[in-house]
Amino acid sequence: MTGKILSLLLVLSTFFANAQKLLLMDRFNGNKVVNDSTLTVYSTDPEIVDLTIYFTMKNNTDHPLALFLRKHINYIADSTIDYFCFGVSCWPDTDTTNIADTVKPGAEDMTFASHVVHFRRFESPPLPAGKSSITYTIYDTTATDPVQASVTVIYHLSGVGIEENNVHTAMVYPNPVINEIRIPIDDKVTKVYNLKLYNTSGIMVKQDMVTINNGLLTYPISGLGNGYYFGKLITGNGPPVSFKFVYTSQQVF
Repeated sequence: MTGKILSLLLVLSTFFANAQKLLLMDRFNGNKVVNDSTLTVYSTDPEIVDLTIYFTMKNNTDHPLALFLRKHINYIADSTIDYFCFGVSCWPDTDTTNIADTVKPGAEDMTFASHVVHFRRFESPPLPAGKSSITYTIYDTTATDPVQASVTVIYHLSGVGIEENNVHTAMVYPNPVINEIRIPIDDKVTKVYNLKLYNTSGIMVKQDMVTINNGLLTYPISGLGNGYYFGKLITGNGPPVSFKFVYTSQQVF
């Protein structure tokens, strides 16, 4: 009897999956269909800085889909940033895509990956744990019968939760950065800082002595791989200044 019930449930799950026009699947969990589900990615390892889920998107229709993505942050842990990769680009600091990801009938697309990054791992002491929750909706409104699928991801990352005391935060522009970073500093005198840049693994990739002139730092950037970076400006007579930016070798956003 139990075997018959399990077989019936399997048939029903297959039927409903086939009835869905767009399938979102958890790639590292046997491509399990996760439409309208809540997934959790979790780590207690203090060395983990990037929690990521990789998805497969399947066009379950008989016509091409022009897919877009929008995200909704339900809540976000301190000391973290989030971004997603979709189609031909990765998208920091934005809630929606503006380039269609075309998927042919019956085809699968593996370009969707969602990330939450802890950018303070290289600080000490360690920070307490925190959670983030983000809902992603994939949709195509170009057809007469619109297609849509959603999934919510909870990121539970050890070492996330509070900001470090006595650290000033500065904005980088333009962001994404292509050739140089420009950082306004609330300091009108000329001052020398020790600049340190880190990647998302907490590894220092650049260190240099820089000069702030009239409240502005201009620093050329080259030789970095595309992605997120975090930096700190340290001086002997004041609090450190932290900043973050995304670097791209070409303008894709």
